[in-house]
Amino acid sequence: MKDEQPASIELRAVDVAIRRQEILHRISLSVLPGELFVLLGAAGSGKSALLRSIAGLDPVSTGEIWLDDRQITHTPARKRPLALMFQSFPLWPHMTVAGNVEFALRRGRLPRGARHARAERELALVGLSEFARHLPSQLSASRRQRAALARTLAADARVNLLDEPFSAQDVRLRERLLRALRKRQQLGKVTTLLSTQDRVEAMRVADRMAIIHQGQLQQVGTPMELYDAPCNRHVAACTGSVNLLDGEVEYAGDQPLFHTHNGMVIPLFDHPFKRARTGAAMFRPQHLHIIRKDEALFGDQIRFTGRVEQIEFLGDRRRYGIELSGSTLWLELPRADDMPLLHIGESVVVGLDPTRVRILES
Repeated sequence: MKDEQPASIELRAVDVAIRRQEILHRISLSVLPGELFVLLGAAGSGKSALLRSIAGLDPVSTGEIWLDDRQITHTPARKRPLALMFQSFPLWPHMTVAGNVEFALRRGRLPRGARHARAERELALVGLSEFARHLPSQLSASRRQRAALARTLAADARVNLLDEPFSAQDVRLRERLLRALRKRQQLGKVTTLLSTQDRVEAMRVADRMAIIHQGQLQQVGTPMELYDAPCNRHVAACTGSVNLLDGEVEYAGDQPLFHTHNGMVIPLFDHPFKRARTGAAMFRPQHLHIIRKDEALFGDQIRFTGRVEQIEFLGDRRRYGIELSGSTLWLELPRADDMPLLHIGESVVVGLDPTRVRILES
């Protein structure tokens, strides 16, 4: 690896328009030196355009892009010390897999033997050692993508831009590559931006992450911050299984209450609310629990009775869909000897600690 300090990247109110259609709107974002930063969003949300604009391939309409203390908004792509792995993972068709990786090493002016040894290490990392002499046309999509990843990482750029680098991998290989990339990142501290549509992938590897939707940043923070305190419904749904109940805030004296449209009343304690404020009560499936018949009433615990209509097995836990006045609430219970095993059609009493509820604006 190059003996250089990790780079920082900053976008300041960046707009990107392609053929007069706005793709990105007012993107302001700072990526810290050595950080693995993840962009999470659906197809067409603007993730690729954001990476391409940093790389200098999509022109910026307004705003600025900075690398450390140097503005690179209009710097040609070839002069930016960045490596971009395209979502389509193209390779030089006339070169072998090893030749593609070694090509990325030519900028460093390494001796031929050193380039060859480095290419072997990179291909071993992605599980392609035995395919080093194959041409790209002889590879499956999964192997071509891994070859493109090896080539990108071998470039020793100051910033790596990885556009959905694991999309063509099966579950087993994705797991292996995620761990390898995370380990490499922690050891090498190369500033990396990675885009994905997979929330599990994003939450597992990100130092920090951003949710992008329809060309706009929704929220930036650590995976834990976005999971525990999403700013809106979209972020809440993007970061994990969630219950969302529409309703509005009303007051009983000085006590704010959230009245859901399906009849639940949830006392609110975290901070003052505007009167008649509409929104959604948000809580995670693990915040619900089963109340046994012999369990005494206590505190401000919310209780409601529902009926089990769906069951999902998740390995170390079970997820239940509980029908309540036309809505389905999701409840997750760990697999344990003292946990009840529920059945379809069974009536259950469910409890919710109101301090776990977060009100999101409509």
